[in-house]
Amino acid sequence: MNFQALKKVSELDVFSLLVFKIIYETGFANCAAKELAVSAPKISRCLTSLRVIFNDELFFRRQQGLKPTPLAERLYQPVCQLCDMIGQIERVAEDKSSHQQTSILHVAVSPSIITSVAIALSQCPRDTIGKVKLHSWQSDTEELIYNGELDFGIGFDTQDAHGLEVHTIGRVTSLCLVGKQQHSVWDNADEITLEDVIQHSIVYLKCRGFNNRIDPLELYCQTHGLPLEDIECVKKLEDWYWHILTLDSLALTICNEGSFASQIPQLRVERLAASEFARLNSVMPMPDYCLIERAEHYRRYSTDVKQMIINITRSIIM
Repeated sequence: MNFQALKKVSELDVFSLLVFKIIYETGFANCAAKELAVSAPKISRCLTSLRVIFNDELFFRRQQGLKPTPLAERLYQPVCQLCDMIGQIERVAEDKSSHQQTSILHVAVSPSIITSVAIALSQCPRDTIGKVKLHSWQSDTEELIYNGELDFGIGFDTQDAHGLEVHTIGRVTSLCLVGKQQHSVWDNADEITLEDVIQHSIVYLKCRGFNNRIDPLELYCQTHGLPLEDIECVKKLEDWYWHILTLDSLALTICNEGSFASQIPQLRVERLAASEFARLNSVMPMPDYCLIERAEHYRRYSTDVKQMIINITRSIIM
């Protein structure tokens, strides 16, 4: 037995084998980084480690990409066989796990629509959609999706996807105004304008990727030189509600979310006139809601379940 060769093999790890296989097949390290959803420096470190283990350059840089050395040519088939065997082990392990317990799908959702999504999901048959746990979108959500701690997210197209895949779902085309039943703004309920709204205290829910820097109403006032003396940003949905209820604030929200606010007896919700929505949209267009996920071979959910959640979200915002 060649103990020196055995020592080399024992130092290998599955990830490095995958890196070798992809670079061999594509000729580019950045393809391996993209397919494995990791950074380029990590691929470089793996390649360096492989070169040390085999005491061989493995790949030479050429104008057309990385070309394998003679040793890399001989290693390719055994590496493919090892990767196939590991894939079989993984499938058996996953199959056993799926029989032992029902997996939970972890989905991050923008706070602007999380209530609507949760209620819509509660009406889906459990045997069709399975268990879904929603997480409000936070500053580290993209990283959690990238690392596999969350399965995917429903966010905005303006967010930093960090190498994740982004699929457009749709765009909001109308908004509602929310306030207390006795609020004086309703005195002109038939023709409420943005100028009427900004005469009062305003609260808005901060949504990363959309209004985390400035809200459309605030930008509209700055653009047109209108005074807006009392506007406050909150990060949590419950804070948004109590602000409206206890501080007599007004808020703008998508219509489907507004329908839930209208179920609170103390609140009133009215659709903002299309002309007023257009005025807001002219200074800060509503962003597209998107589904943000990892590369296909890292997904732990079916296409059918994903499509159901896309359809739910589309029905909410459009």
